[in-house]
Amino acid sequence: MGPTSDNNDVHRPGALKQQNKRFKSGRHRSQHEIKRSTKGRVAEKKHARSLKRLNVTNKQDRLNTAIQIRKQKLQANREIRQTIGAIDGVPQIITVIPLSSDVNIYSIIELLTNSIDDKKSFDEATQCGARIYTCSKLRSKFCFLTPTVTNLENVLDAAKMSDTIIYVLSSSNGISIEGDYLLDLINVHCLSGNVIYSIIESNDDSMSTISSSTSRNSSLKNLEKYLEKKFSNVKLIPLNNPQDGQRLLSKLTQQKLIKITKTFSRPYLFAQTFSYLNPKSSKSTLKLSGYLRGIDLSPNDLVYIPNLGTFQLEKIEQHQFQRDSDGIIKTIVDKTFIPDPKLQRSLVFEAEQDPMNFDQEQTWPTKEDIQQSERQLKKRVPKGTSQYQAAWILSDDEDNDSLNQQNDFDEDHQEMMTDYADDLQSIKLDKEEDEEEEEEEEMDELVMNPNNYDEKTDLEEDKQTLKKLKEAKLDEQFPDEVDTPMDVPARVRFQKYRGLKSFRTTKWDPKENLPSDYGRIYQFPNFRAMIKQIQSEQEHNQHKQDHAQVHSYVTLYVKDVPVSRFEPGHHLFVTGLLPYEQCLSVLNIVLNRTNDSEIILKSKERLIFHVGFRRFASSPIYSQHSNGVKHKFERFFRPRQTLVATCFGPITYPPASVLAFKQFPDGRQELVATGSLLSVNPDRIILKRIVLSGHPLKIHKRSAVIRYMFFNPDDVNWFKPIELRTRWGRRGHIKESLGTHGHMKCQFDGILKSQDTVFMNLYKRIYPKWTYEPLSIQQQQQENNEENMQ
Repeated sequence: MGPTSDNNDVHRPGALKQQNKRFKSGRHRSQHEIKRSTKGRVAEKKHARSLKRLNVTNKQDRLNTAIQIRKQKLQANREIRQTIGAIDGVPQIITVIPLSSDVNIYSIIELLTNSIDDKKSFDEATQCGARIYTCSKLRSKFCFLTPTVTNLENVLDAAKMSDTIIYVLSSSNGISIEGDYLLDLINVHCLSGNVIYSIIESNDDSMSTISSSTSRNSSLKNLEKYLEKKFSNVKLIPLNNPQDGQRLLSKLTQQKLIKITKTFSRPYLFAQTFSYLNPKSSKSTLKLSGYLRGIDLSPNDLVYIPNLGTFQLEKIEQHQFQRDSDGIIKTIVDKTFIPDPKLQRSLVFEAEQDPMNFDQEQTWPTKEDIQQSERQLKKRVPKGTSQYQAAWILSDDEDNDSLNQQNDFDEDHQEMMTDYADDLQSIKLDKEEDEEEEEEEEMDELVMNPNNYDEKTDLEEDKQTLKKLKEAKLDEQFPDEVDTPMDVPARVRFQKYRGLKSFRTTKWDPKENLPSDYGRIYQFPNFRAMIKQIQSEQEHNQHKQDHAQVHSYVTLYVKDVPVSRFEPGHHLFVTGLLPYEQCLSVLNIVLNRTNDSEIILKSKERLIFHVGFRRFASSPIYSQHSNGVKHKFERFFRPRQTLVATCFGPITYPPASVLAFKQFPDGRQELVATGSLLSVNPDRIILKRIVLSGHPLKIHKRSAVIRYMFFNPDDVNWFKPIELRTRWGRRGHIKESLGTHGHMKCQFDGILKSQDTVFMNLYKRIYPKWTYEPLSIQQQQQENNEENMQ
């Protein structure tokens, strides 16, 4: 029988009993009552309000909106085509670049300009090597630029400012090594909107047989496949006869011009004519004439001329074209814009340092403070010691940082220096023997002298390269490890370093102990907000009466330009600067090493940067491209790496592509990295890490005695609060010092292995050096003269 139940027992549900949600019906109303209360009204307002809240429109409204947007885009494109490239508007800038060694650019330009048999067509050659061609049959105007391929900077400037780039290839030779290199540079740095690939055939190919024609077709397919690997939608257009030239001109007329953000965010101008008002003086006013592009230009703005610098405007003349009774078109000054002295931007690019301003946090001593402290330095010396003898006595408190750094590498490179000494002695002996036998040898034997090779090589450069390779290999095997000096206390040697509980979460004040150079730069409270403010100001300043209108023919009078002799056919471009772009700050650039470059770049090594439309030289420091506030310093920039380079430079607003070149002593430049501008932020914290290592002497469960990390008990007590780690993932801390030789008792979170190694991480913030160097034509000419003298 089952268990008996008492009638008084009541079932009580537990805590997990399901509770269903009640149906919220509200007060029940019949359909007749609902109709009587609404009185025939339809609830459209409630439905419309819900649609508005959800941003939902009906299908017909969406279709109408799409049609209106499409019409607006077509109208905007039609207006651009009626302005740029039109017969009465701004000529379309077309840069013709050869990718093969046997291509004659001037014959290509002659073929294009003579392809259409139109008697009313005419062309003119400007002062700076460009050719403006007006075709009345196509109702179009073109400006062909033919920069010299050997002048890399001029080629990049022309490609950045052009509307269309035409690459010319040869079917017989294909793409040369120089052409392939130039193609990659333009694709990375310039990002031109319209690109056309043309191919020409030599005269010998026209007399070929059918078998050779099939091989030529296969070579053309191979060229297309090679270009399609790098770029998409590549189609080779033949350019061998006037009919092909006519088709190419028609394509240039009918194509859609793509806007590039980099060029359309600033005013820029290609100088069709330029001259100095006083060419005999060292500085004179430079007169430039051309069509204004991009946006409107104010006379109060600053302009930048490549290889010359940043300058102010004296005035701007806006012209109009009128036809005389003889049918000759002349330019007449329509408006003149004169800058306002109160609103004109200054050329000052450094901030004034105020020693009484404590907001700048300039806490590092100046040169005068250091000299004064050296004068007031007191030492304990024996009685009767003269001042000269006291200068040779070192006190315990002096920092022998430089001496220790030199001693660290003496043992590593002692064998290398002895080998070089033997090589130098052998070279000297060979030269002495050559001088003795010089009179007896004939001219033919002098040419075949093998010692000429040694005379051309630079032994010091080889020494520095070998030293850098050994340091990079050592840093790669033992990253950031430093030997503790035995003759100097570690608390003195590493007094500028500190320990961090966590590299990611521990706070580090970005305004703490800034160098004196940081008082010379400019900084934005919010860089992104500043960019948005400038963009809104540009939209507000469009079509103002005191601005030179875009797409108009203007003449710029640039003040105090150094008088320089330009090469024949040199193209001159002018770019307007946005607010604060003449000021200096700290640039953070993301760089990717190129696949072909195997050079090991050391931090603080001089590089030449092409940032946007500007060029300058600087010595950057490298750090990891990571998230967070603090970033680890990298001593070397190795191949196939991505790092952030930090250096002093002029403020530039992104987007801006970057090229980095390494310049060798002979003047040759090699591309080592490409990238883009990350930010303009002096508060980027870059921490240099050093690792002190020790080895276990005795191990008892989770405690161990560590040696070789320090060599006196005072250092052990000084670095006692810093956390320890091991190679195999153990973590611990210092408990106490043992003896007088630097042994210390440590406690870890696990049992330590005898073959494990104990590390201590120390960090110090580092800053870029003030090595900003603007590049100019005078400097390049001076360097070339020095090379010729050598």
